Amino acid sequence: MIDASLSEQLADWQLARRESGFASADLHAARLLVLDWLGSALAGLGTDTGHIFLEYARLQPPGRVTLLGLTEGRSVEVAALCNGALSHIVEMDDVERESVTHPGAVVIPAALAVAERVGVSGLEFLAAVVVGYEVMVRIGEAVGAEHYVHFHNTSTCGVYGAAAAAGWLLGLDRERLVWALGNAGTQAAGLWQFNDDGALTKPLHPGRAAANGVLAATLSRLGLTGARKILEGERGFFAGLAPQGDPQRVVAHLGEPTESLRIHRISIKPHASCRHTHAAIDAALALRARLPADAVIIAATVATYRAALALCDKPDPHTVTDAKFSLQYCVAAALHHGQVGLAEFAPTALADSTVRKLLPAIQVAVDEAREAAYPACWSAAVSLTLADGQVLQASQEQPRGDPENPLTTPELEAKFRLLADYGKVDRQQAERLLGWLRGLEAPVPFDSGPLRQVAGGN
Repeated sequence: MIDASLSEQLADWQLARRESGFASADLHAARLLVLDWLGSALAGLGTDTGHIFLEYARLQPPGRVTLLGLTEGRSVEVAALCNGALSHIVEMDDVERESVTHPGAVVIPAALAVAERVGVSGLEFLAAVVVGYEVMVRIGEAVGAEHYVHFHNTSTCGVYGAAAAAGWLLGLDRERLVWALGNAGTQAAGLWQFNDDGALTKPLHPGRAAANGVLAATLSRLGLTGARKILEGERGFFAGLAPQGDPQRVVAHLGEPTESLRIHRISIKPHASCRHTHAAIDAALALRARLPADAVIIAATVATYRAALALCDKPDPHTVTDAKFSLQYCVAAALHHGQVGLAEFAPTALADSTVRKLLPAIQVAVDEAREAAYPACWSAAVSLTLADGQVLQASQEQPRGDPENPLTTPELEAKFRLLADYGKVDRQQAERLLGWLRGLEAPVPFDSGPLRQVAGGN
């Protein structure tokens, strides 16, 4: 259909995929991302911020859908909200580079909640995850760099992915899939202003996007109509929130045989900080391995792209949130501790005298070549000047965890165990969850029982 809106083209792609299905490699990739998402969510149970979201959940009426950390279920929307928020707290959830989004924290909790509510197989749940990632990332790729200055793409673009995943599981027809995207887009929100204060708002963004996407699809199923041109319309998403974006990029090569699904383009974090800091951390760790035992660092420079500096130029962080968004702190922690995991953001680590002394010596700057390569490449170079006059340099073009530099399945499972332990999840429970995750690719009814049994730090 020549006059088809962008939402209609996305709906047509989704309906075609219902007929053709997804390859086993697509579903396997989705399962590994669910593994990574669940570990991040379990870690969130062990945080004060996670406690806030669980307290909110306890104030809500009981329901049928699993909410991590509670033995009694909640409504589909409350579960999607809180499970999404929990997974984004410790900053170890997945990332897609060109869209600058964290798809797992939005799409997976939305799909999980609806899958449990309607009753499907693990394979159908994974297929919904693939669909949600595709829609969310495509829209994120199209909004342009200016959108990211004010808006958190994970939230604004994520609501569409959540609606698409929910719509898949609800079996919506073409018209209702379009309505679902229309009703999702009118709820798109998520501003970066919280970052100036080191406020705790960030996990609310994916949680709210997940819940709003589920709400949009559910209401559309019941007959609530939505805008057909919510994306490209004169008063739609791109006109209002991303006027410098390219709406047609949403459907570029959509459904073509040679087009690689976005589920295969996801980066997974090995470090517990904003992904914009990871290339610099990798480079700093490489330099640490080369430092003489008696080395004294008198100056350091981090050269990277502008978006990394816009969010992560924080030379004197004192809160966990600020430290996770500080290139200076993350590089100093890597050089001193040899790792930048969850322990490196504990209060004692933030106050470490060696790290604090190094912070003023670290300068950050834009590298125009790296800026030109962004967002396809999130890279950085680190240079150290030592007291004896030596200058050491290292760079990272593909941070650890990128599709071109991936973590292995054993490494992913090891990360899962560490995150579950951080969330104070019993180790036997963690192993049961790993068994549950490994079984998701089997064509058997979806069973969330192991999730309901999780008792975490709160």
